[in-house]
Amino acid sequence: MSQLLLVLAEPSVLVFDNAPYHSQLTEESRCSTTTTNKAELVKWLEHRKIPFPPHATRPELLQLCKKNRQDPRYTIDNIIREWDHEVVRLPPAPPELNAIEQVWDCMKRYVRSSLQQFTRAGLQVRLEVAKLCATKEVWAGVV
Repeated sequence: MSQLLLVLAEPSVLVFDNAPYHSQLTEESRCSTTTTNKAELVKWLEHRKIPFPPHATRPELLQLCKKNRQDPRYTIDNIIREWDHEVVRLPPAPPELNAIEQVWDCMKRYVRSSLQQFTRAGLQVRLEVAKLCATKEVWAGVV
């Protein structure tokens, strides 16, 4: 990531989808989940100095954690902002906002329509040809 940031013109806007490797939460914005044990819930609340009843049940503590969680902050966003760039995150689902998804769709349609009999060798040949779908014109059309 730092090599990319070195060559970007400043300021730049980086657009991210919601892939897991783009969405690692910072330690401060991680929140407890339904799989978190009671001791961890207590630790989370104490670390943030959030008062809770001494005999609260695990579901009560979990509810309190969810009520007090921060908006998500991502590790990669912090790094990018340190370099004076901006981050824009795509909504979770719509592929029409994500150019690569549209190019993949073009390639998958080609493979499906041209693969008469499924064999590993046939698939590999079709995938190689499908890569040719990713032309400058296709990219220009989806961007």
